[in-house]
Amino acid sequence: MNSIRLVLLAVLFSATATSIAQVRPPIIDMHLHAFPLSDFGGTPPEICTSRDVTWNGIDPREPIQFEKLGTCASRAKAPATDAEVLAETLAVLRRYNIWAVTSGELADVRKWHAADPNRILPSLNFFNGPGGVKPEYVTELRRLYADKEFAVLGEVSAQYRGLTPADPSLEPFFALAEELDVPVGIHMGYGPPGGPYWAYPEYRAALGNPLLLEEVLIRHPKLRLYVMHGGFPMVDELIQLLFSHPQVYIDIAGDNRMQPRKEFDNWLRRLVEAGFGKRIMFGSDQMVWPQTISVAIDSIESADYLTAEQKRDIFYNNAARFLRLDADEIAKHHRY
Repeated sequence: MNSIRLVLLAVLFSATATSIAQVRPPIIDMHLHAFPLSDFGGTPPEICTSRDVTWNGIDPREPIQFEKLGTCASRAKAPATDAEVLAETLAVLRRYNIWAVTSGELADVRKWHAADPNRILPSLNFFNGPGGVKPEYVTELRRLYADKEFAVLGEVSAQYRGLTPADPSLEPFFALAEELDVPVGIHMGYGPPGGPYWAYPEYRAALGNPLLLEEVLIRHPKLRLYVMHGGFPMVDELIQLLFSHPQVYIDIAGDNRMQPRKEFDNWLRRLVEAGFGKRIMFGSDQMVWPQTISVAIDSIESADYLTAEQKRDIFYNNAARFLRLDADEIAKHHRY
């Protein structure tokens, strides 16, 4: 009888150990999108996913062709339907044990959150049109927050509208976020290559300077704000901002899968060596190419200049602190 018990215990222990080994440490993705394919004309272009992308010059007499702007060894292709984008993205989140701050239009975010409420943390895109924030929209955001329709606000895309973040039209929005203590993510840095000439005519690279956030932060000292894309590649300006405004965090989304890996590594290494490793958060900027999440994860896992502790801070600990997750929520993530 004792031998049978020992065998059973050994089998149970082996199964448990295997189960534990298969559970990856949790990751928080601070920058994932619930976008329909229609946002990309129904058939999104293939995008570069390799370490060695080269950004090509163009003849200004020729129309811009997105696929020809970058040369690379491998590309990602979007799934054929919105349902496949959702299913494949959720499969990647589960495989890597990711909880994702997911933004988009309200109807799309609702659909994604309903598909996996444990892993999708709802956020709302903030696309301000001409005239900026309308008073009625601020009132609507207050109602939606009270109804728990979102937990984060972003991506604030003033740069795509040709506006500085300190534009007066955005003031009611930041005031509301500070009042409600809602985290805000704002786009600063690169847009799509050649963006002003084909996708975003109002986009201006100069409006991605992180130091343009100073007046917003000073007017709203209790605002929880993170700089999406970290204002890449303006690292000197970002270091100045982080040093002067210790409440600010950043995410590294998009930079970690779109830029040449050596360029990304130089940028991230500089931030960590400048002492800001506790305020850098992982993000994928996944839109309709689910496989890009794996590329973004590899950019951290393969970074030999980061310690194991620094990698865990970027993947999880810093975002858990920024989002003010309680001990029970953190424990759930680690045992999920």
